[in-house]
Amino acid sequence: MKVPTVGGSLFLVVVCGCSTGAKPYKTAPVSGTITLDGKPLAGAHVTFMPAPDATGPTQTGPESAGDTDGSGHYSLKTVFGDAGASVGKNRVMITTRKTELDANNPDKSKEIAKEQVPGKYFTDQAPLQFEVPTGGSKSANFELTTK
Repeated sequence: MKVPTVGGSLFLVVVCGCSTGAKPYKTAPVSGTITLDGKPLAGAHVTFMPAPDATGPTQTGPESAGDTDGSGHYSLKTVFGDAGASVGKNRVMITTRKTELDANNPDKSKEIAKEQVPGKYFTDQAPLQFEVPTGGSKSANFELTTK
């Protein structure tokens, strides 16, 4: 057998063991509608954060997020770009506040969209939860109130 060489040097091809694509977590498609005081909430950012599993503080999968359109409808994608959210129990945070870097002072940001949602819906202690079923959900709806 002849060993290939490049410029007189030994040319070695290394074959690495690669992942088969199996993820250590499961995701499923998730979408829904968000209303605030009975009206569609446009321009909201929705985040699903998997609850830690029973064995400790480790999340059961990646976070997912999406933005609502003019009718309050959203669809989620994981932080890795996969459609959906982690299967199982998720904490949900919803906010409309948006910021961008201040061109005049890069160490600061300026608000470009004001918060319309009460703080209880976007803090670490957010009361909203959603159980993502294995088959996903098209009705992960949230009816928020300002009262």
